[in-house]
Amino acid sequence: MENNNLAPREKDRRIVELVQSFLLAIKSFRNLYQQYKNKSLHFADMVKFVDDRGQSILFRLKELSRILYRQNSSHISEREQLFDLLIGSIFHLAMKMREDLYQLEFYGPKYLAFLERKSPTASQKKLIGRFEDIISYAESALQKEIEEINQLLENLIEQFPEFIFLYRENGLLLRFLLEETNLVEDALGKNALSTLCKHLYGPAEFKPYFLAGESYFQGGFYQKALQAFAKALEKKPGDENIQFKIYLSQGMDQFYSFAPQAALKSFEKCLSLAGKISFSESYRNMIKKACLKIREEFPGRRKNDQHRDLVKKAQDLLHKLDKIPTPPPPPL
Repeated sequence: MENNNLAPREKDRRIVELVQSFLLAIKSFRNLYQQYKNKSLHFADMVKFVDDRGQSILFRLKELSRILYRQNSSHISEREQLFDLLIGSIFHLAMKMREDLYQLEFYGPKYLAFLERKSPTASQKKLIGRFEDIISYAESALQKEIEEINQLLENLIEQFPEFIFLYRENGLLLRFLLEETNLVEDALGKNALSTLCKHLYGPAEFKPYFLAGESYFQGGFYQKALQAFAKALEKKPGDENIQFKIYLSQGMDQFYSFAPQAALKSFEKCLSLAGKISFSESYRNMIKKACLKIREEFPGRRKNDQHRDLVKKAQDLLHKLDKIPTPPPPPL
């Protein structure tokens, strides 16, 4: 049995999977819809879009929605409930559409073969009439189902900005959206990501890049964090908190790239901003651990030791760290 109470990190990850599946479902359905209009849609084309065995895009989307929303129905918003309801409706319509298409493609030709018989018996004529009704119904149902799915998907796309607003602080989601701009715009239209970010953050254009940078940083992807923070600083020049994160990301990336001299220079820049930003204990510990490691790895005890200056610089930074005031605990 799946856990009804997902941990925050796990829920953030599932939301990313849900959004990705949603965007892929839109792209996939539009291809099917165009094939239908061109009278070239076949049952085999539906396989990747919908099935009941867990191998299709739409099945994955429906299951993610169920795990996130139906298993936690007492804790979700109306927007989430509506999203889940629409996804469920689309899935069941698509399964019906799949069955009607199967009938038309595999039973239709056999029905036509009976029509071509020259002298059917009375009972055969009766059956042929029934086949005619079945095929006619399948054709009519298929048209209604595909048009209804098309309309429901358009409704979902209209609701999507309000739905995604609930997750505007999800750094993993921002990472995905920024990395997959082409998918977002293929599914939602040209400049869709820019429009979506304006809806989510208003004039704070730096925010999506900052949130993505934070997520990369927490995951240890310091080079990607550096790139995201640099983009955030372009949107909000002179912001010292963002500048600090750039120096810190740079320092950690250099430290793990075995460039201790460069890392210490970046950490020194971090400390130059310590009195101007909220210097958390986690930042202190991160820089302290790196400086201690550098000090331990390189001897630097003798005057002629080539690493003496490096070790001294690490030691100086450790002293400076100790002098930075510890921030007050958060209010209860």
